[in-house]
Amino acid sequence: MANLERIYTIPLKDAYEHPRKKRGKRAVKLVQEFALRHMKAEDVRISEGVNSLILRDSIEKPPRRIKVRMVKGEDKLVRVWLVGEEEKIKAAADTKKKAEEEKKKKTEEAKKATEAKKAEAAKTAPAPAAAPKPAAPAPSAAPAKK
Repeated sequence: MANLERIYTIPLKDAYEHPRKKRGKRAVKLVQEFALRHMKAEDVRISEGVNSLILRDSIEKPPRRIKVRMVKGEDKLVRVWLVGEEEKIKAAADTKKKAEEEKKKKTEEAKKATEAKKAEAAKTAPAPAAAPKPAAPAPSAAPAKK
Protein backbone atom coordinates (compact mmCIF):
# COMPACT_ATOMS: atom_id res chain seq x y z
CA MET A 1 0.00 0.00 0.00
CA ALA A 2 1.48 3.34 -1.05
CA ASN A 3 1.50 6.52 0.98
CA LEU A 4 -1.77 8.41 0.80
CA GLU A 5 -1.53 12.18 1.04
CA ARG A 6 -4.41 14.66 1.15
CA ILE A 7 -4.99 18.28 2.08
CA TYR A 8 -8.05 19.10 4.17
CA THR A 9 -9.63 22.13 5.78
CA ILE A 10 -10.86 20.92 9.16
CA PRO A 11 -13.77 22.81 10.74
CA LEU A 12 -13.25 23.30 14.47
CA LYS A 13 -16.42 25.30 15.20
CA ASP A 14 -17.81 22.40 17.26
CA ALA A 15 -15.14 23.11 19.88
CA TYR A 16 -17.02 26.31 20.72
CA GLU A 17 -19.95 24.26 22.06
CA HIS A 18 -17.81 23.26 25.04
CA PRO A 19 -16.76 25.29 28.11
CA ARG A 20 -14.07 27.92 27.50
CA LYS A 21 -11.29 26.10 29.34
CA LYS A 22 -11.84 22.85 27.39
CA ARG A 23 -12.06 24.22 23.83
CA GLY A 24 -8.39 23.73 22.91
CA LYS A 25 -8.38 20.13 24.07
CA ARG A 26 -11.65 19.49 22.25
CA ALA A 27 -10.24 21.04 19.05
CA VAL A 28 -7.29 18.63 19.13
CA LYS A 29 -9.69 15.72 19.57
CA LEU A 30 -11.73 16.98 16.62
CA VAL A 31 -8.60 16.91 14.45
CA GLN A 32 -7.86 13.34 15.54
CA GLU A 33 -11.43 12.18 14.91
CA PHE A 34 -11.46 13.89 11.50
CA ALA A 35 -8.22 12.16 10.51
CA LEU A 36 -9.45 8.76 11.65
CA ARG A 37 -12.72 9.12 9.78
CA HIS A 38 -11.39 10.51 6.50
CA MET A 39 -8.14 8.57 6.20
CA LYS A 40 -9.48 5.25 7.58
CA ALA A 41 -6.51 4.88 9.90
CA GLU A 42 -5.72 3.08 13.10
CA ASP A 43 -3.69 5.82 14.79
CA VAL A 44 -3.08 9.56 14.36
CA ARG A 45 -0.04 11.70 15.16
CA ILE A 46 -0.51 15.45 15.24
CA SER A 47 2.52 17.64 14.60
CA GLU A 48 3.76 20.33 16.92
CA GLY A 49 2.81 23.01 14.41
CA VAL A 50 -0.86 21.99 14.35
CA ASN A 51 -0.96 21.82 18.13
CA SER A 52 0.68 25.22 18.57
CA LEU A 53 -1.67 26.75 15.97
CA ILE A 54 -4.70 25.46 17.85
CA LEU A 55 -3.37 26.78 21.17
CA ARG A 56 -1.82 29.97 19.74
CA ASP A 57 -4.58 32.35 20.89
CA SER A 58 -5.01 30.50 24.21
CA ILE A 59 -6.91 27.39 25.09
CA GLU A 60 -10.15 29.36 25.16
CA LYS A 61 -10.04 30.54 21.53
CA PRO A 62 -9.01 27.88 19.01
CA PRO A 63 -9.27 28.81 15.32
CA ARG A 64 -12.59 28.13 13.58
CA ARG A 65 -10.87 26.05 10.88
CA ILE A 66 -7.36 24.92 9.98
CA LYS A 67 -5.80 23.72 6.74
CA VAL A 68 -3.71 20.57 7.16
CA ARG A 69 -1.88 17.94 5.14
CA MET A 70 -2.51 14.34 6.14
CA VAL A 71 -0.13 11.55 5.17
CA LYS A 72 -1.02 7.91 5.71
CA GLY A 73 1.89 5.49 5.73
CA GLU A 74 2.05 1.77 5.17
CA ASP A 75 1.70 1.17 8.90
CA LYS A 76 -1.79 2.77 8.84
CA LEU A 77 -0.48 5.68 10.89
CA VAL A 78 -1.68 9.13 9.84
CA ARG A 79 0.52 12.14 10.42
CA VAL A 80 -1.17 15.53 10.44
CA TRP A 81 0.94 18.53 9.38
CA LEU A 82 0.18 22.15 8.66
CA VAL A 83 0.43 22.88 4.96
CA GLY A 84 4.13 23.70 4.34
CA GLU A 85 5.25 22.84 7.88
CA GLU A 86 7.28 19.78 6.99
CA GLU A 87 9.26 21.68 4.35
CA LYS A 88 10.05 24.44 6.85
CA ILE A 89 11.28 21.87 9.37
CA LYS A 90 13.51 20.21 6.76
CA ALA A 91 14.91 23.56 5.65
CA ALA A 92 15.66 24.57 9.23
CA ALA A 93 17.37 21.24 9.89
CA ASP A 94 19.48 21.61 6.74
CA THR A 95 20.64 25.12 7.67
CA LYS A 96 21.45 23.97 11.19
CA LYS A 97 23.44 21.03 9.85
CA LYS A 98 25.39 23.29 7.48
CA ALA A 99 26.16 25.73 10.29
CA GLU A 100 27.44 22.90 12.51
CA GLU A 101 29.64 21.55 9.70
CA GLU A 102 31.13 25.01 9.07
CA LYS A 103 31.78 25.49 12.78
CA LYS A 104 33.46 22.09 13.00
CA LYS A 105 35.58 22.89 9.94
CA LYS A 106 36.70 26.21 11.41
CA THR A 107 37.68 24.64 14.72
CA GLU A 108 39.69 21.93 12.95
CA GLU A 109 41.49 24.57 10.86
CA ALA A 110 42.24 26.61 13.98
CA LYS A 111 43.56 23.51 15.73
CA LYS A 112 45.83 22.69 12.78
CA ALA A 113 47.10 26.26 12.67
CA THR A 114 48.01 26.28 16.37
CA GLU A 115 49.74 22.92 16.05
CA ALA A 116 51.74 24.21 13.07
CA LYS A 117 52.79 27.30 15.05
CA LYS A 118 53.90 25.16 17.99
CA ALA A 119 55.90 22.87 15.70
CA GLU A 120 57.54 25.85 13.99
CA ALA A 121 58.38 27.46 17.33
CA ALA A 122 59.92 24.20 18.54
CA LYS A 123 62.13 23.99 15.43
CA THR A 124 63.40 27.58 15.61
CA ALA A 125 63.97 27.76 19.37
CA PRO A 126 67.29 26.29 20.59
CA ALA A 127 67.07 23.27 22.81
CA PRO A 128 67.39 24.25 26.47
CA ALA A 129 70.73 23.26 28.02
CA ALA A 130 70.53 20.64 30.68
CA ALA A 131 71.30 22.29 34.01
CA PRO A 132 73.32 20.22 36.47
CA LYS A 133 71.29 18.93 39.36
CA PRO A 134 72.33 20.15 42.79
CA ALA A 135 73.96 17.50 44.90
CA ALA A 136 71.90 16.26 47.79
CA PRO A 137 73.52 16.53 51.22
CA ALA A 138 74.83 13.25 52.57
CA PRO A 139 72.65 11.84 55.30
CA SER A 140 74.39 11.55 58.61
CA ALA A 141 74.34 8.21 60.35
CA ALA A 142 74.18 9.50 63.92
CA PRO A 143 73.05 12.83 65.20
CA ALA A 144 75.83 15.03 66.49
CA LYS A 145 75.89 15.60 70.29
CA LYS A 146 77.27 18.70 71.90
